[in-house]
Amino acid sequence: MASTDLCFHCALPNPKGARLTVSIDGDEQPVCCPGCKAVAELIRDSGMGSYYAMRDAPQPGVGRPPEETAEWQAFNSDEMLRAFADIDAADAEVSIYAGGMYCAACSWLIDTSLRKIRGVHSVDVNPITHRLRVRWSHEQTGLGDILAALSNLGYEPQPLTTDDSTRPEVAEQRTALKRLLVASLGMMQVMMFAVGLYAGDYQGMDEDMQRFLRLVSFLVSTPVVFYAGRPFFVGAWRGVATRMPGMDLPVSLAIGAAYVASVYSTLSNGEAVWFDSVVMFVFFLTLGRYLEMRARHRSIDLGAALSKLLPNTATTVVGEQRAVVPAAKLVRGDVVQIRAGDSVPADGVITRGQTSVDEALLTGEASPQRRGEGDNLSAGSVNLDNLIEMQVENAGNDTTLSAIGRMSEQARFARPVLVQIADRIASYIVIALLFVAAATALFWYWAAPERAFVITLSVLVVTCPCALALATPAAFAAAGNRFSRLRLLMTNGNAIEAMARATHIVFDKTGTLTCGTPVVQSTTVFDRELTPEQCFDIAATLEQASSHPIATAFNAGSPACVATDLEVHVAQGVSGTIDGRRWHIGNALFAFSETDDSAAAVYLGSEGRCVARFDIHDELRPAAKETLAELTAMGIKVSLASGDNEAAVGRVAQALQIRDYRSACTPDDKLRIIRSLQADGGRVVMVGDGINDAPVLAGADASIALANGALLAHTSADVIMVGNSLSPLISALQLSARTLRIVRQNLGWAILYNTIALPLAVAGLVPPWLAAIGMSASSLIVVLNALRLNR
Repeated sequence: MASTDLCFHCALPNPKGARLTVSIDGDEQPVCCPGCKAVAELIRDSGMGSYYAMRDAPQPGVGRPPEETAEWQAFNSDEMLRAFADIDAADAEVSIYAGGMYCAACSWLIDTSLRKIRGVHSVDVNPITHRLRVRWSHEQTGLGDILAALSNLGYEPQPLTTDDSTRPEVAEQRTALKRLLVASLGMMQVMMFAVGLYAGDYQGMDEDMQRFLRLVSFLVSTPVVFYAGRPFFVGAWRGVATRMPGMDLPVSLAIGAAYVASVYSTLSNGEAVWFDSVVMFVFFLTLGRYLEMRARHRSIDLGAALSKLLPNTATTVVGEQRAVVPAAKLVRGDVVQIRAGDSVPADGVITRGQTSVDEALLTGEASPQRRGEGDNLSAGSVNLDNLIEMQVENAGNDTTLSAIGRMSEQARFARPVLVQIADRIASYIVIALLFVAAATALFWYWAAPERAFVITLSVLVVTCPCALALATPAAFAAAGNRFSRLRLLMTNGNAIEAMARATHIVFDKTGTLTCGTPVVQSTTVFDRELTPEQCFDIAATLEQASSHPIATAFNAGSPACVATDLEVHVAQGVSGTIDGRRWHIGNALFAFSETDDSAAAVYLGSEGRCVARFDIHDELRPAAKETLAELTAMGIKVSLASGDNEAAVGRVAQALQIRDYRSACTPDDKLRIIRSLQADGGRVVMVGDGINDAPVLAGADASIALANGALLAHTSADVIMVGNSLSPLISALQLSARTLRIVRQNLGWAILYNTIALPLAVAGLVPPWLAAIGMSASSLIVVLNALRLNR
């Protein structure tokens, strides 16, 4: 048995109070750190446990991972990788919370540093939410190596699971609140002492009393500077060490210089102290960052709300037996019992009972929806009325709820071009302002040496580009939060700019302007050897290969026939072989090489002959007519491009008063229509189903898809509308326009403020305390203006 005072792996002394152990040959052996624990477990799990029995007494420290990486090596195991990352063959993708990220420079530093690691493919950093998403080859680099790299940069990384319900931002908020409390209490006390000192300058004061007030101000200011102001110094040093200075550098120079000068003046009975300006600056900056932090935390609240929709357990039904199991253990085919008031634990189909369900947080539908046997339920919905049983179709990460969560997460990492440009500009401005401050110091040192320090201090404070750096990211973060609450999942932040300037909107018909839940109204058979039921069975067998919304009209359980050589012909139909006979289903030209625009129908053909015609009916989406009328009133031109026949498209166009419509369009035809509009100077938004129209959506300036259920995971679009109504489209366009308007206002204010404040500070007309208030107020104005988007 190894000594409990020494690490079993490396033989170094165990820290006092250490409780880390590793199981070797059935015995719990003490280890000194997570790194030694990970290495020992790796040796054991690799079948080399006899290594410890055969080795000589180890030299202390031999085999122990380096201190800076030991903490993270435990994350290099396959178990940790599966727990935190989405694995796709040789690649993995993980979300990481990076504590200590404060500005655009942090975003650039993390992105640049991680991309240098072997095997890293992409790094998406969101400085607003302090999260990043990394995609890399896990066969070349471990998760722990990535976390160690972040830690070495000075950040506090925490990997997040795909369904993580922990809130690392809560700990950040508590720490920030403590710093704000210390800064506020310190500022109040120091300002009271400053009143006495200022009064003494005018009325006279005993030297002992003056020294006493200065010493007390020094004692109160010290925790404010070194505790409340610590994030500024840490950020500044990080920027200097990586040669990428950020906003924290001029802030830290101003705070540090004023504090050191005040301490020196206090100890040497100098002429003046600036403790009041120091604590005021720290307080207002800390307050501004706290409010900005609260704003970005709101963009994470929806994801946290979604994660809480799923119950922790589910009741499975096997014959007459009932068992309570973890919801995470459910698999396809399980039958679960759901009581009234319980949340649905997975996606599935009702097999027994009828009820009403609340899907408000998932789809935005405020009223309860009736569901019965054969109807689909989505994970996270709430059963309102009766006891039901449901067969699980999708569980865990495959549910609709998980798809929404992943898309919401993806939206938070989107870095629009405007944001990237603002980040780069802010970084350059920091360097330029340092040169301005240096030039100011030299000039005043020559013109009036006694005023050089105070004026330079004011220049450093008043010109800090916090407002400029926050102007664009704050607006886009608030807009992303608002989009999420409107059930609009933003997967490409650049779409906001495109939608704000849209001049044309091109709609698809089936599943877009219509509900996408078609039904077969009637069947006409032209082959006397077949019955309508047989024709329907053949059609249903062929349509199982199609993802087109019309294919759902033929879903009637398991197909009665077996088809081989199924082929999907985009915008035409499906072909396949059944009992040695080749069949085609789709439009008339595809099914039997003739045109027939007499109805909204699907044709079944074989050997060049029409065998049957299925008349299809699909209702218009709720509020479709009102939405298109409002678009026209907004000055946006509306077009309809569909692959359906002339009669079907014309009927929908007439009902919705669309003058510009095209029928029988292939995806290439739709793409040519979009290119033509763009060539004429138009900004085109395409609205489709996101699956069959994927190439067309990619060609538009911005794309919007309406999708629900399992289709969410396969939808390709910039914005995804969850729900059945088209009315959120108006909200998306209006919100996009408001976002760009807020960005312009923020940038205008930031530029105006710096244009006015810089000359005044250089001229010596702005004292340090006023500079602190002005700089902090400008940042608060930008953040509060951006938060108006949440209303």
